[in-house]
Amino acid sequence: MQGNAEKYQSELKYWMEQYFAEGKTFQNSHYKKLMLAMSNELNDDFLKDKIVVDFGCGPRGSLVWTTAPKLRIGVDVLADHYFDLFGEEMVNDGYPYVKSTEKYIPLPSDFTDVVFTMNAMDHTENFEVMLSEIFRILKPGGDFIGSFNLNEPATPSEPQTLTFEMISKLLIPRIEVKYKDIAIKGSTLNPPRKTYEGFFDSSIRKPTEYDTCILWIRGEKKYSHGGK
Repeated sequence: MQGNAEKYQSELKYWMEQYFAEGKTFQNSHYKKLMLAMSNELNDDFLKDKIVVDFGCGPRGSLVWTTAPKLRIGVDVLADHYFDLFGEEMVNDGYPYVKSTEKYIPLPSDFTDVVFTMNAMDHTENFEVMLSEIFRILKPGGDFIGSFNLNEPATPSEPQTLTFEMISKLLIPRIEVKYKDIAIKGSTLNPPRKTYEGFFDSSIRKPTEYDTCILWIRGEKKYSHGGK
């Protein structure tokens, strides 16, 4: 297995546990609510006839909820291993999955109209390198829509500790921000969907820059590949 074997084994173990906990299947109905909320949209009309990528998608079928795009693509460094384990589920998702490396996404420059990424960038070996690749494949004026877990201690599967400072330095200069929100990270246990409850429950306090929290941000790419 290429790259950080401990990290990849930890990620595969997580998905195996989810698969068996959900009855040898993957539940994905929650992605519609989450991805529309991240986008600050009420429906998927903004994706109509677009090329849409989800980077760090996992094997759960994160884009099944929308059929508006012209093309949907799941991108993940473990895509081939997911198919080895869960191919019977994934072939029914209705769109292709592409295996990336820790340095390159095998898609052309200025190719996609929309890139989603949800709790994936802290799993990468090098945040700046993968962020540059995401913006290489995104068209000028295209939408970047991201969910970032911030201020979390590094783990074998999440070697990056992302911070507001990193986002301000490496992401914000690349985009014209259209929407931004932050929330305290909820429990990931019983039920697992409570992770994002702070975005939907106004009684939960907003975090400080030092809390373990989640940042949602949407913005238009400013420049073509190479900064031109």
